[in-house]
Amino acid sequence: MKIYIATLPNGFFGSAGQSWKSIDVNKLASLLNHDTEIVTINDLMHIDFQETDTVVYTSSDERNIRAYLIDVMYFVSKKCNIIPSYDMLMSHENKGFQELFRNELDFGNLHGNYFFDLDDAKLAIPKVLKSVTGAGSSGVYLVKKQDEIEDIRDKHFTVSKKRKVIKLQRKFKLQSDEYSIYDYRHKGFNRFVEQDFIPNLTHDFKILVFGDRYYSLKRNIRKGDFKASGSNLFEHVMPSVEVLNYAKSVFETIDNPYASLDIAQSTNDCHLIEYQGTNFSPGTLLKAPNRFLCKNGEWLKEKNDKDLEANYAHALNLFVDSNYLSDISVRMNITSKNDYAEVL
Repeated sequence: MKIYIATLPNGFFGSAGQSWKSIDVNKLASLLNHDTEIVTINDLMHIDFQETDTVVYTSSDERNIRAYLIDVMYFVSKKCNIIPSYDMLMSHENKGFQELFRNELDFGNLHGNYFFDLDDAKLAIPKVLKSVTGAGSSGVYLVKKQDEIEDIRDKHFTVSKKRKVIKLQRKFKLQSDEYSIYDYRHKGFNRFVEQDFIPNLTHDFKILVFGDRYYSLKRNIRKGDFKASGSNLFEHVMPSVEVLNYAKSVFETIDNPYASLDIAQSTNDCHLIEYQGTNFSPGTLLKAPNRFLCKNGEWLKEKNDKDLEANYAHALNLFVDSNYLSDISVRMNITSKNDYAEVL
């Protein structure tokens, strides 16, 4: 088994926070338990992978790089293991895919709907509408009245003035059934997600998970607002046991070595607002004084070492050893430690 760490062609490996900061891939490679080679994403289609190999990569907030990765990693995933999973890559900067994935695996405790035609929105008001590509709190709207939906339509679901003129011309030239098809094609579409509104929230929690280590940031909501993201009213405090248990259950469901989870707790339950499994900001890990671990069903607090590469390596080692080594043993009928040594 071999691990390949795939950087951008210039050696950059994101997930370090700001777009100008890279993870130290040499340090990361030195901390992994298996033979590791650093390559670039351009090399991946030319490597003769073994089925037991693993490619570790990260997505990008630059949309063309991300689109390239979506294309390339689809084929790489057919040859070997990839981390993050293809589901996590598709979920990055894509709230629509997140919604489909949540529905598929039935997690999140929050009703939602993904659509491209605003007339196909179906949740009752009040509700939250989100552009699928909005980062942080951008493109997020609380809808309390019908006329607010019309405001969103005017802003996000309209066509250009030029197209409106062309549509008028087509109306006089086309048969009614033909124009109906043409009119729908140019109705004005956008990809959005709607979610149930959780009332009376005063805060939520950003939970970063690296293997069995949980890092917490309490994000308070500004007066008169409904969302904590972007408020800058932060506290590093221990969440409730319910929030930590819920974070653990979500993390185990998405099946990734690390994750960023936005979790709200209402009077009835905990709810997953959003998640990411790649290229998320590690700020909570780098600033929190403590981290939390679940031992024998109890949550324990320990001092945070604030070492980003060591945490990524810890999470990767746990994930690879618990997921992929067991797969190797099943496929090859391995029964002894000596057999493992031959494979690895």
